[in-house]
Amino acid sequence: MSSCLQTNSLVTSDGRTYVYDYVPAKGGNVTVLLIHGYPATRHDWKNQVEDLSAAGYGVIAPDCLGYGDSDMPLEIDAYNLKQIANHLIEILDNEGLSKVVGVGHDWGTNVLSRTVVWHPDRFEKLAFLSLGFSAPGIFSDIDSLNAYSLAQLGYMQFGYFYFFNAYDAGALAASNLESFFSLAFPVDNFKWAENLAGLGTARAWLNNNTITSLPKYLTEQDKKTWLDAYSKDNATESSMNYYKALLRGVQAKDEEILTDEDRTLKVPVLAIGGSQDLVTRADQLGMMTKPFAAAGYTEKTVDAGHWMMYEDREGVSSALLEFLEE
Repeated sequence: MSSCLQTNSLVTSDGRTYVYDYVPAKGGNVTVLLIHGYPATRHDWKNQVEDLSAAGYGVIAPDCLGYGDSDMPLEIDAYNLKQIANHLIEILDNEGLSKVVGVGHDWGTNVLSRTVVWHPDRFEKLAFLSLGFSAPGIFSDIDSLNAYSLAQLGYMQFGYFYFFNAYDAGALAASNLESFFSLAFPVDNFKWAENLAGLGTARAWLNNNTITSLPKYLTEQDKKTWLDAYSKDNATESSMNYYKALLRGVQAKDEEILTDEDRTLKVPVLAIGGSQDLVTRADQLGMMTKPFAAAGYTEKTVDAGHWMMYEDREGVSSALLEFLEE
């Protein structure tokens, strides 16, 4: 890890505490904002923090609201993504960063999508990993997406959304935490959709307290870091609130005013998919992102599953560095 790494904290104007890692840029290079997904923390970016900072780029990687060392409010309305976007901008302001390159993975792409729409002047480029641009103000019909994938692919991609929206999901995950880790970080990428994404399969996995061996792309320290983070009070409950907020329409009031012009991405865009990811599929990145990418769209595929930052460090870091240097 970079010797210049700082771990900083900020209390936002509305009273939320965020913790983030920061390495200042060298030689006038841009800083990269790294937004993690679910169920994760800023630790997911440890390889890219090292690789990008070694090349002279700045990096800033927060624990998003509800995760890790940042605040974990339990009220679902706290996961209003316009508000969270504003929090991220306050973090950038705290470090004197007027413009950054935004990079999101998994749920982090959703947060990034909102942040760039509400604050387009703060981004020079955008990269979406595993999931593409989630256009704000366009209804996310999970029922239709599941029906479509079931018909076209033979399985539901997002059946786990219903479980994460359940009142007892956070408690069930907390009481079977190592099993939840095994569910989230698959040993066999090609069985992940079967175990996670089917209707009722995530609940069944946890009810059976299924525990697998450590995936080859993680270390024992990675696992310990994750277990420590998700052992904190409210950690499983608070982080699932992103799903609850989505399914319960928390974003709708803010986003109903947005137009196609607002949703247009006016900076270069990179999308990276994992060839072994059957839940957030590489072959769906283009349809999500390309129609909105008015200033150029590049797509790459790495030989990895969902957790590409661990699984193919070189592939992901090289793709990001090439994009930054263009």
